[in-house]
Amino acid sequence: MVKVFLVDDEIVIREGIRNSFPWEESGYTLVGEAPDGEIALPMIRDANPDILITDIRMPFMDGMQLCREVKRQMPWLGVVILSGYDDFDYARQAISLGVKEYLLKPITAQELKDVLDRISARLAEERRAREDMASMRRRLRSGSQFVREKLLSSLFTDEPMEEGEAAAMIEQMRTLGINLAAKCYAVIDMAFSSPGGSLSVPRAALYALAESSGGIVQVCAARLGARALVLGDSEDDTEERAYSFASSALNELERSGCTGILLAIGEIVSRFADIRLSMRSARHTRHLMAARPDAAMRIVGVREAADTPDALKDLDLRPLNERLQYAAADELDQVFGEYVASLGAADLHSAVAADYLHVEALMTASRIIREAGGDPAQELKAEWSDGAGEDAAYEMLRTALCYRDQHSPRSGSSVAKARAYLSQHFAEPNLMLQDVARAACMSNSRLSTVFAQETGYTFTEYLTALRIGKAKELLRLGGMRSSQVAFAVGYNDPHYFSYLFKKTVGMTPSEYRRENENQPK
Repeated sequence: MVKVFLVDDEIVIREGIRNSFPWEESGYTLVGEAPDGEIALPMIRDANPDILITDIRMPFMDGMQLCREVKRQMPWLGVVILSGYDDFDYARQAISLGVKEYLLKPITAQELKDVLDRISARLAEERRAREDMASMRRRLRSGSQFVREKLLSSLFTDEPMEEGEAAAMIEQMRTLGINLAAKCYAVIDMAFSSPGGSLSVPRAALYALAESSGGIVQVCAARLGARALVLGDSEDDTEERAYSFASSALNELERSGCTGILLAIGEIVSRFADIRLSMRSARHTRHLMAARPDAAMRIVGVREAADTPDALKDLDLRPLNERLQYAAADELDQVFGEYVASLGAADLHSAVAADYLHVEALMTASRIIREAGGDPAQELKAEWSDGAGEDAAYEMLRTALCYRDQHSPRSGSSVAKARAYLSQHFAEPNLMLQDVARAACMSNSRLSTVFAQETGYTFTEYLTALRIGKAKELLRLGGMRSSQVAFAVGYNDPHYFSYLFKKTVGMTPSEYRRENENQPK
């Protein structure tokens, strides 16, 4: 099924498209809808559709702004502009943003099907063309491709990188037509298996996906799969792009029939010379999660690897960041001693044991300082980052805790905190993913990804379930009209509330009230 997302501020238009189009019979599925771009953007990240249909003129964030954001974060998404205004300037702007189709309202189901068929065929053809082109370039320019792969692969080693080496590598890549200069970086370590044993087909899909990113993602092969380098303009921007790419990469790998998929996102770093640090944390996270054959999480960031492997279930190896989150500096000796003792007792794979303590200490110290508003590069001594001994790890953590205690740090973040916030604010009609992400100290894309993996529901599904659950309770109590119930649980549009209620419960609110009024919960 090709996934479609609809954005239009007119409920009549959304209802018409939703109810009159033969979705299932045509090979399409409507995975979500929203009344404006501001609400739609986090939902689009959540649903990860193939095609976006959006109106142009909407309140808050209009269709042009939405297209710009989608092009920046998910450039591989197909976009259809839907408007009631026959305006050439809008059409020209839309074309400049890569919009492939432009429709004028009102439209018929057949017109919409023709457009969806064209754009889905074009997306499939573009995907094949990118894969073929990437393969052709590798064959025709094997020399430069080999150099490019070698240079990218050399980023992902354990050797420290000097500033001079970093500048030289950036220049070498620039001569090959690749610009690696950015304000922030993150590495994604991707492991997967192919049914036929060869990884060339899924890798080709990842190469093609990276090419469609417009240079913000670079991919190279790795022994167990592939690795990606994500470039961003800030930490939040880099995290958004990393989780967006990982989500789309997961879809591509599943489409290729891959199994054993695990995508680990490393720490975000601000210096090119620290890319290897991000790589080490990504690899470290992948090793930890790979030791858990029952793990449901397929996309994991360094802050999500909180559960211990089954082989270590009797040991207390929670990440240092979690254990030191609320600890004062004078509690470090006890926590650090217990952590080192547990680590020493663990029968870990040698590749993990070699850098486990060093990476955890450095990442934890950096995160604590950064969350307190500081710069880890200024607060931590260079020799501590380069060394791998217990003394260096201890000093990094002690310095970080002292800095945090002096600079009023922000509280920690978790999916549990997000769920608690939702339980308190679900009835607010303008509640959006970014509000919850802000309260939980997460980026939008990270919360969207991690929330779905840990709860089994997307953010939108979870919020809908909370609201519908409360609506059922109010309907059972009686005394309120359906429209009043809709407003009470966060829906300003009673018609949309009725549609969601019937879709979720299987009957209208009125039918549910008649069958369950005055019944116990």
